[in-house]
Amino acid sequence: MLRQRVRRSRVVLSGLIVNDGVPVYNSQERDLMKIELRSIFYSKPVDPDGYLRPHELSVVCQSSESENGEVVAARLAVDYLDISRAEDEGRNVWEVCDADSQGWHSVCSAILEPTAPFAEYRKELGINHPVFGMAFIHRVAIHSSLRDWQQMIIDSVSKLFSGETATVMWRGTTDMTDQELASLGFRIVAGEDLLFRPNVLRSEYETVNDDRDPNFDLKVPQEAAEYVQREWENAEQTDFDVY
Repeated sequence: MLRQRVRRSRVVLSGLIVNDGVPVYNSQERDLMKIELRSIFYSKPVDPDGYLRPHELSVVCQSSESENGEVVAARLAVDYLDISRAEDEGRNVWEVCDADSQGWHSVCSAILEPTAPFAEYRKELGINHPVFGMAFIHRVAIHSSLRDWQQMIIDSVSKLFSGETATVMWRGTTDMTDQELASLGFRIVAGEDLLFRPNVLRSEYETVNDDRDPNFDLKVPQEAAEYVQREWENAEQTDFDVY
């Protein structure tokens, strides 16, 4: 009985309110900037693209207009290519990329090259560590109130795929300058506008060393959620849009 009362109380204290179709999180606990995500994982993939794990991420920030309100101020779509798993289960990584989309086809063409061994492209990029997975950030909607927080967001998203992995995205995915991208550890693949970041290496910018605290220094307007939702709907579909 006590457990039921506690559970019922949590529902009241931490709920989800929808205003005009736009989600606004409401909680009596201290509001914190956080990244919420959902993902699809196939225990036994049938098709090659089953080794590409889609993630949809929402950056939730404190509202500047509501003391206990939270707003989704950014959304990102990230596909994770589990290279290690695909190879262990006898799948050709190029076939996995080619079966999914033109975006992944281009990524593999620029980085993997179907006839070149992984060791060769790592040597060309100056990477001495193995790469067992790649996170491809291919869709981003960020409100202008987070312009100065983009480095923290991208760094945090990359750290979701820690260890011997890499983050890739096209140069124009965000409006960060080349200097900001370089500080995150991104480098341009020769002859392409594709950015490559080895997540195992330290970079000039790291969230842990940022003196700012988004839990206290960042508040976004309520309109941010509407803007992000509109931009998201205008972009291309993701794996989640078909459900």
